[in-house]
Amino acid sequence: MFCVECGKEGMTYGGLCGECYLSRKRPVTLPPVLDVQICGACFAVHIGKSWIDSLSIDEAVRLSLDASLKKEKNVSDVKLETKLVERDPRNYLADVRISFRIEDLEGAIDKRIEIRLKKDTCTRCGKKSGHYYEAIIQLRGHEKDKKRIERARKEILSRIDAIGSSNREIFISKEERKHGGYDFFLSSSQTAKSVSREMMKAFGATMKSSPAVGGRKDGHDLVRMTYLVRLPDYDEGDVVTFGGRAYLVRSIEAKSVNLFDLSIWQETKVPKSRIRASEVLHREESVHSTSVIVEADDTIQIIDPSSMKPVEVKKPDNFRLEGSTVSIIRTKLGTFLLP
Repeated sequence: MFCVECGKEGMTYGGLCGECYLSRKRPVTLPPVLDVQICGACFAVHIGKSWIDSLSIDEAVRLSLDASLKKEKNVSDVKLETKLVERDPRNYLADVRISFRIEDLEGAIDKRIEIRLKKDTCTRCGKKSGHYYEAIIQLRGHEKDKKRIERARKEILSRIDAIGSSNREIFISKEERKHGGYDFFLSSSQTAKSVSREMMKAFGATMKSSPAVGGRKDGHDLVRMTYLVRLPDYDEGDVVTFGGRAYLVRSIEAKSVNLFDLSIWQETKVPKSRIRASEVLHREESVHSTSVIVEADDTIQIIDPSSMKPVEVKKPDNFRLEGSTVSIIRTKLGTFLLP
């Protein structure tokens, strides 16, 4: 075989020797001017059809060059080596060496490309600024239990932030403080549903969902979902009284509550629907540690933390005194020892 251009014998590529092929053909090309779009709000960079977060200028230019590179079908093993020179904060020059292979022929082309950084708005920030949402999570709890409401709020924000870190189309477009809780406007109905279910498990909350038509698009109704996540009035470690007995809340599940009967010191599980607490005593506010004076068969004598006077408390059968102090709680049904 010989080159139809220069007559050199040897391997040919489309009738041309390697030298003539590389000088006459353009197996790889880059534009002389490349615009790199950067979101002015979050600084994400538009690469191909996607917006990518947390890129340096060098990374943004390299990925943009990769996305804009065109090559012939027989070209493989393409590599770019780029050196950037800043002309001003929005304009750069990129000296690029493009290495490639065509069958057993290795080649390289040097290009100088003008890089222009262009301010734009990414799809996420555009939706955020327009308060776009597909669903609302309504977090509600007892107005007096602000600490638990705030703890649940942080959990919702953390979970959505974690999902959004791997999918930038998941975000909260708006958050509103409401009586007894918060409203979170989410970009994804599916995410709102999954996070609401996770809150049921984590906080023993109840969840209700309801749809609402939020306009029309392409001749179809746009349905927005609302998920009401209601925290129970009690939390793990609290004491509740109902049915004439006092119980320590051990743990809260989706449909039931694990309780500890303070009269007989026994574990029991009760469906949530059965609990209508007449009194809820929060542990951090109502539990007291006090000194033991004397222990008898059926009672234990302690110092009342309020009056500092001796008080007798009924002792459960399986109670075992360890040390010289005990934890107690006063309820409408009396004073009880806590495990």
